Amino acid sequence: MHPTSQKIFPTFDLGDVILREKQESDVTDFLRYYSSPEVSKFILCEIPQNIEEAKRELLYWRGVFYQNDGIYFAIADKKTNQLIGSIGLTSHNTYQSRIELSYDLASEYWRRGICSRAVAIVIKYAFDVLKVNRIEASTACANLASKNLLLKSGFTLEGTLRQHRYHRNSYVDVYFFSMLRSDRANISASNS
Repeated sequence: MHPTSQKIFPTFDLGDVILREKQESDVTDFLRYYSSPEVSKFILCEIPQNIEEAKRELLYWRGVFYQNDGIYFAIADKKTNQLIGSIGLTSHNTYQSRIELSYDLASEYWRRGICSRAVAIVIKYAFDVLKVNRIEASTACANLASKNLLLKSGFTLEGTLRQHRYHRNSYVDVYFFSMLRSDRANISASNS
């Protein structure tokens, strides 16, 4: 399915940032923040090395929505529409009713609550629109900010996957998290 088909990509306004569809014009901003040492040290996958690689990566993640494998948003500065991060849901297993959450953000936007607000919107989308029962997330054990974000957002730390990912010439331990539909209901009930 192509972006010009009938499927409409949603947009969410979070005040100072918006969650919107990724565009080809985002590629330079994507490469800049994604390959920065502060951000890429915890991204446990290959980092694009040039504009062409970044464009392929960006178009791949945009296509997730049109291939019914989830949804991947650009996090954009509302004033400038500049791409400053990404957040999304991928690996949608419809039979098992689960999906995986991941995110990244340019370091100059850290500690502003942007990821907390974006995670809340994406969780709601996963349960209300995609109708999943389980959202999974993982993070390098050394990434304490991400671990704390997931815990604060209501995820349960299920355990450590030892040497689960190969990153920068070594094996990395990963924390594995989940949130169930029933967890969300319990969180909502305790907040009312």
